[in-house]
Amino acid sequence: MEIVILIIVACLLFLGLLGSFMPILPGPLLSYIGLLFYHMLLVKVSTDYLIWIGIAAFIITILDHLVQIYGVKKAGGGKFAIRGSLIGVLLGFFLFPPVGILIGAFFGAYIGARIEMERNALKIAFGAFWGFIIGVVLKFCFSIYIIYFLFF
Repeated sequence: MEIVILIIVACLLFLGLLGSFMPILPGPLLSYIGLLFYHMLLVKVSTDYLIWIGIAAFIITILDHLVQIYGVKKAGGGKFAIRGSLIGVLLGFFLFPPVGILIGAFFGAYIGARIEMERNALKIAFGAFWGFIIGVVLKFCFSIYIIYFLFF
């Protein structure tokens, strides 16, 4: 039975890593759920640690969305550029995975900025791109940390 539980935990952790790159999966939350399964069914982990890691997972999930929006706004983009970036990520995910996610964020923000008649549309698109990259790095590092904590 312990092997089955470890397989389930490993699958959740793997999905957490995938969720770092795919906007459709909540990567940090899946990694946290894997940690909770491990805690409840195999080895007890400190309750304080679980609470702090849960808070971190929640904050990172929120920051992931806000960082991309911040990148667009910091570069001078408005509502259409933000919406275009988010729509571009989703379309890129479904049409050209996995590279389409990056390309989608860039071109979505660019098209949104052009609709708003922004002269700096390229700068805005790069802001969306870097915001997306920073969100991915945050989620990936969190998921790697949980894996490291559980198995090393």
